[in-house]
Amino acid sequence: MTGSVHTAALEGYVYVCERSEIPERGRKTVFIGGTPVLIVACEVTDLHAVEDRCPQTGRSIAHGEVLGCVLTTPTVGARYDLRTGRYLGGGQSPLQSHWLTVFPLRVVEGKVYVRLPRQE
Repeated sequence: MTGSVHTAALEGYVYVCERSEIPERGRKTVFIGGTPVLIVACEVTDLHAVEDRCPQTGRSIAHGEVLGCVLTTPTVGARYDLRTGRYLGGGQSPLQSHWLTVFPLRVVEGKVYVRLPRQE
C-alpha cells in the first residue's frame, strides 16, 4: 500500500501504539485528547478499543477480568461485550442503557489506530 492509501483509509484515526506493545490476552490504556481508551486483546488476533470508564461508576475498567471477549468490571462486577459494548448483566444498577463506548480500531503494518467520535 502506498502512503496515500493509508491516509485515506485512516482518516480520523489516531496512532496509539505498536501492536507488539499489547501481548496476547493483554491490554493497554492510552489517552486520546484526554479520553482514556482501553485496548484489549481478547482473542489471539482480535483487538478492541473501549472507553476506559465503567458506565455505572465512572471508574477505570482496565483491571477488569476478561474471558473471551467479555469484560467484568473490577468494582461492581458488571459484564460487557468488548466487541459491541453491550451490557450483559451484573453491577450495582443494572440498566440496559449502561453500555461501554466502543471505538473503531485498525491495525496497519503493526501500528494500532483508534478513531474517536467527532466532537461537535
